[in-house]
Amino acid sequence: MVLALQNVRFSYGDFTVIEDATFQMEEYDRVGLVGHNGCGKTTLLGIITGNLIPDGGIVSIRNGAVIGYLRQDSGLHDEQTVLGELRMANNADQLLEQMKSLERRLETDPSLLQEYETVSSRYEAIDGYHLDYQIRRILLGMGFPEETWSKKVSVLSGGEKTRLSLAKLLLQTPDLLLLDEPTNHLDVETLDWLEGYLRGYRGAVLVVSHDRHFLDNVCNKTVQLQNKRTKTFNCPFSEYLVRREEEERIERAHYEQTMEKAEKYRDFAERNMARASTRNMAKSRLKMLERLDLTAPEDNSHTDIKFQIIPDSEPYKDVLTMTNVSVGVPGLMLCSGIDLLLQRGERIAVIGRNGYGKTTLIRTILGEIRPMTGRIVIGGGVRIGVQQQDLFKIENENPLMYIWDRYPQMDQLQIRKLLALVGFRDEEVFTEASGLSGGELARLNMARLSLEHPNFLILDEPTNHLDIFTKDILFDALNSYTGTLFMVSHDRWLIENLNCRIMFLDDGTARFFDDYADFRNYTQASRTVIPEEKEPKTQKKREETLSAKENRRQKAEYRQRKSFLEKRIEELEAEEKQIEEELKDPQIASDAKALNDLCIRLDEVKNEVLELTDEYLENYAD
Repeated sequence: MVLALQNVRFSYGDFTVIEDATFQMEEYDRVGLVGHNGCGKTTLLGIITGNLIPDGGIVSIRNGAVIGYLRQDSGLHDEQTVLGELRMANNADQLLEQMKSLERRLETDPSLLQEYETVSSRYEAIDGYHLDYQIRRILLGMGFPEETWSKKVSVLSGGEKTRLSLAKLLLQTPDLLLLDEPTNHLDVETLDWLEGYLRGYRGAVLVVSHDRHFLDNVCNKTVQLQNKRTKTFNCPFSEYLVRREEEERIERAHYEQTMEKAEKYRDFAERNMARASTRNMAKSRLKMLERLDLTAPEDNSHTDIKFQIIPDSEPYKDVLTMTNVSVGVPGLMLCSGIDLLLQRGERIAVIGRNGYGKTTLIRTILGEIRPMTGRIVIGGGVRIGVQQQDLFKIENENPLMYIWDRYPQMDQLQIRKLLALVGFRDEEVFTEASGLSGGELARLNMARLSLEHPNFLILDEPTNHLDIFTKDILFDALNSYTGTLFMVSHDRWLIENLNCRIMFLDDGTARFFDDYADFRNYTQASRTVIPEEKEPKTQKKREETLSAKENRRQKAEYRQRKSFLEKRIEELEAEEKQIEEELKDPQIASDAKALNDLCIRLDEVKNEVLELTDEYLENYAD
């Protein structure tokens, strides 16, 4: 066990954020912490790190376990270079120099042997002998090509600093890795790399994310924080949604049956209390009524949000035509030679690395900046609806006035009904812009778009700031939208499930793919983990160096995987024995749901033991 929370409570003044947080994490767990925006997920991470002190409950962390927590610009030094930041991460250079110094002094002072062994053990623990390989692997994976390694931290963008902070944290390999929205500022290729890295990570990972694709590909458990309480599901996010929906259906059905039963008891008592012959039966029914649990199931307010965009006219067949278009900013061409015909009802998603011109392309299509070359034609009858990343500058307006200023013909009741559909209710419609979260501003712009009735939607990162449940609502709206869609997004689940064509901006060119699966096949076939050295010393020397590094890497991966399998099989076998003991408990045997859950988990454990044992015997048995 790495982490355990039991009945943890936390309040800000009189406002209770968390009433009961209870869950635990084992050494190799990958846990997704999910919930609506503002439900307390980041607060819970603060409690685990010790930055916040809970009002009650117990937080237990394994003795000696190191916690790594991703914060914005965490621990970066402005005057340091990108490469220098990672070389500082584990003090590896200092440890190496200390080892060399001790080696020289050992010849005349054998008493230094114990100190030398201590320092060398620390160096081995941080994988210092493979440091250059690990730094190279992580920097390239996190989207820092070699030409950026000499840049100073002070000139990096906010997104680049966040990625560098994450790279530094990954290199430190803490026992428990806490990641709060790690997919922000990451492009599709970097997301794919990070998922693979975290799946093979040797510690435990607790991640807060609104990226469904990321949660499904990384996490084996889901902890739901809802109505101030946690609940654990031993499955990835998509399976959690199915299980949760089924549990809620059962709870609603049980509640309805209980209410019907209560009404019958109440009705019987009212009709029979006055008669002496039936008074005792009536009293009995009232006692039975008192024993019923009439508590309504927990409310999931996100299900009340509704959002539709319905075009009120159709454009001509050709909505957008781009011929040999080049886009960029003064002094820098970002992408050239773009040819695109987007017709009525089609959907296209633009993806690519940050800084490759995606937002510039949108601004060029909208006429905000001129194309460097080529021609852009918007078809006849096109009515454009736009959501840009910097669209949320509504200054001092509140949601009510934001809509009213744009649609003065609407009365207050109509506007309040509209805002209620996107989650603004009661006094929330008077909240000043400065008090609105990014997700609330995004929902406000959903309301605006629905009033514009566009037949051509242009969206720049529409899922930014939205929680995972509101993203589902946006998906439903876009999936049912009958107009034409041009969208820049890093949300792979949204792109894939909207069945968009893909425009991939890659190193100054635009490549087109029929769908996301076609794009993934291309990127996986063309991806190289570590490119060749640009200036090899000699071919033979270079091959010897790479061969030695590859040999060390393979040995390290072999030891790491073997150790993982041994520990994991041992854990699973212990869990199997525990479940079998629990199944003998008469109390469990009388609880059909608990019995079913244990049987399902027992099957899962046995299957995993078989799979891992087969792998161990085939590849790692001596």
